[in-house]
Amino acid sequence: MVTSEVSAGTQPRLTPSRRKRIFNVVVTLFLILYSLITLFPFYVLFVRTFVGTKEATELHLWIPPMEEVSLEAEIGNLSIFYNLDIKKVKQDLGIPLTEYIPARTTLKQISERYDIPPERIQKYFGPFSRYNGWIVLFTSGKLGPAVLRTVLITVVSLIGVNILSICTGYGLAGLKRRDQMFIYNLYLLQMVIPPMLIILPQFMIIQWLQKLLPNSDQPGFTRYASQILAVILINIKGGALSTMIFTSFITAIPRELEESAEIDGASRLQYVFHVLLPLLKVPVASLTVIMLPVFWNQFLQPYVYLDPDNTTLLPLIQNYAGQYTTNYQVVYTAIFVSILPLVLVYIFFRRWFIRGLLAGAIKG
Repeated sequence: MVTSEVSAGTQPRLTPSRRKRIFNVVVTLFLILYSLITLFPFYVLFVRTFVGTKEATELHLWIPPMEEVSLEAEIGNLSIFYNLDIKKVKQDLGIPLTEYIPARTTLKQISERYDIPPERIQKYFGPFSRYNGWIVLFTSGKLGPAVLRTVLITVVSLIGVNILSICTGYGLAGLKRRDQMFIYNLYLLQMVIPPMLIILPQFMIIQWLQKLLPNSDQPGFTRYASQILAVILINIKGGALSTMIFTSFITAIPRELEESAEIDGASRLQYVFHVLLPLLKVPVASLTVIMLPVFWNQFLQPYVYLDPDNTTLLPLIQNYAGQYTTNYQVVYTAIFVSILPLVLVYIFFRRWFIRGLLAGAIKG
């Protein structure tokens, strides 16, 4: 009787395997919650692309129902706000192309004048209200060239910064320890200098270099190429982060590899291409993934050095913000489209990103 009471009052002890399972469940739930919190802003941004400008200050957790266009809306305002082709609107609504429609004409007046049911007009203009951001963005003719310029600048900058960083890291790794640390610390000084303090000297140097090119101040290919090169040159200049990654990694490579290559008759260039470069896959991938969003999301350099008609994605988004009115639906859509390629790159190359971070932590 006493034994049964004691056993009944005794709680079962957790075994190590049971503790491990509980711990794994708690960690999994925490990571799921953290992932949802991280993805929530992207989801809200996607929903915002279908929300009208007049509801820009309201939070929507799902796509709202299609909004009916007021019959008191003027066709001129709609054509500007929705980027409409009036000729196509006439064809779709059965209005003769020779008919002149003043900009102040309301949809109700069009319905009465051309005997078009009001429901048909509201049904026709309804999708323009919901998908206004996508329609304006993809019919303006500016998104495609801006994406191509952004891709061009990003890819060339990534290639250039990796090549120069490899050269810098290899050069510093071959110096004596005291000389290496002196030059290394000079590069690290860039981390304490705000970029805004050197933008004016950079601008003056770039202007001086552009004047060396013929016809760089006249509209044409030379001016366009010089502006693109200006942004790329600023991107690939020696940076503290890239120098730190490659110098620490190359310094940790055994010196005996280069000596054995020299004994086998390989030149220094052959050693770099056939021995060193295959070993630098991890730091190259690491620097590429780190600098990719930096180059892709640049605003200041393209805004300063590129013409407004030949700009990249972020300055293009800023151009959609008007002086008096702003079509926030287009702005949100442009932001979503601009970050989508980066999200896809990180999804497909996350393994390299993790390996690069781990390698940088160990080598550094």
